[in-house]
Amino acid sequence: MVNAKLVISTSFTKNIKLCSNMAKTLYLDHQATTPVENQVLTAMSEYWGKSFGNPHSNGHVVGWNAEKAINRAQQQIADSIGAERDEIVFTSGATESNNLAVYALCEMGKNSHERRQILVSPLEHKCVLNAVSYWAEKFDYEVVLTQTDDVGVVDLKWLEGALETPTLFCSIGYVNNEIGTIQPLEKISDLLRENGVLFHSDCAQAPKTLSCDQLAHYVDLASFSGHKIGGPPGIGALFISGDLQEQFTSLIQGGGQQLGLRSGTLPLPLCVGLGAAFDLLNKDDFEEGVRELSRLRDYFYEQLRLKDLNVILNGPALDERHAGNLNITFNGTKALDLLMAAQPSLAASTGSACGSGQIEPSHVLMALGFSKERAESSLRFSFSRQNTFEELDAAVQILSEKIDFLNSMAVD
Repeated sequence: MVNAKLVISTSFTKNIKLCSNMAKTLYLDHQATTPVENQVLTAMSEYWGKSFGNPHSNGHVVGWNAEKAINRAQQQIADSIGAERDEIVFTSGATESNNLAVYALCEMGKNSHERRQILVSPLEHKCVLNAVSYWAEKFDYEVVLTQTDDVGVVDLKWLEGALETPTLFCSIGYVNNEIGTIQPLEKISDLLRENGVLFHSDCAQAPKTLSCDQLAHYVDLASFSGHKIGGPPGIGALFISGDLQEQFTSLIQGGGQQLGLRSGTLPLPLCVGLGAAFDLLNKDDFEEGVRELSRLRDYFYEQLRLKDLNVILNGPALDERHAGNLNITFNGTKALDLLMAAQPSLAASTGSACGSGQIEPSHVLMALGFSKERAESSLRFSFSRQNTFEELDAAVQILSEKIDFLNSMAVD
């Protein structure tokens, strides 16, 4: 018998060597990262050289001009989420934003003998789950995972009951990065505020698919990332409600930049780029863009079904999730084997690689009650308006051929 995994591994190694010569990889992994928008590149360009400056150098005109550019970028972000300019704090990305938020919230409640409970969704990104676990242990809080329905939406009735126990804060992401679940943020916010509970939300996946212009009215802290929305990598933001800022203890100490909320010299071009990326989301064609995104996603799913590839939709109905998200099980086919076999022609995500390099089933799918086998047979595809129907047809053909190939190896 031919060892299918050995064949795949050898094929994959050869394909990697060919990557530099490939004409084009079909990129369907836009929830992992996005290319920087041309308008963002243009906005950033002069700040690498011509208009460089340290925005914290307050004794000369070069520093003043740099500070003006930072303020403008903050305002662009604030306008997008209904916040004030000084409620926007720049970070290196959503992972840092989430860690800053969780640490500061735990620090705020350290002297409270009553509010010793923290609520967090089991579907959160690992940076939220791990930060909550770490700091809760350090500060002696009890962490309780929220209950959800079978598509990942938080059970509001359960939440109402859980809040009968005095709770310090709750962390629930607005849009899930793996299955595209959209949480009822306003309803969650109402419940939390009725009980005096602070609300943090990882919103990195939200701006591309939802209008966030009222977001700051529903949450106390919200995390964002540039490379998820057509901005540059290495930059993000944390919305910190003005009501909390005096109580906020920063995880990063230093020169007291950004009102002492997050020290460190700001990367001027990246901040300008993040502001420009948020500004693009405010354009008049935003809603049409979301509809176009969903049409591409729906078309791709329908073509997979027409190919009779034995696919099962994971998560919410298509019209109730992130417009560019499609998470599906290829029943009977290991997702990682399929993805490796498709290299370098197609980029998607298993959502199963952890930082140690070990492969494990998606914690999101497992939290929904999936079997290990089904979780390991699931792939996430995520789209952008730059994708075309012709590309999607090609991607379907690649998947069909590779599934046939894997099946033939299993038979042999």
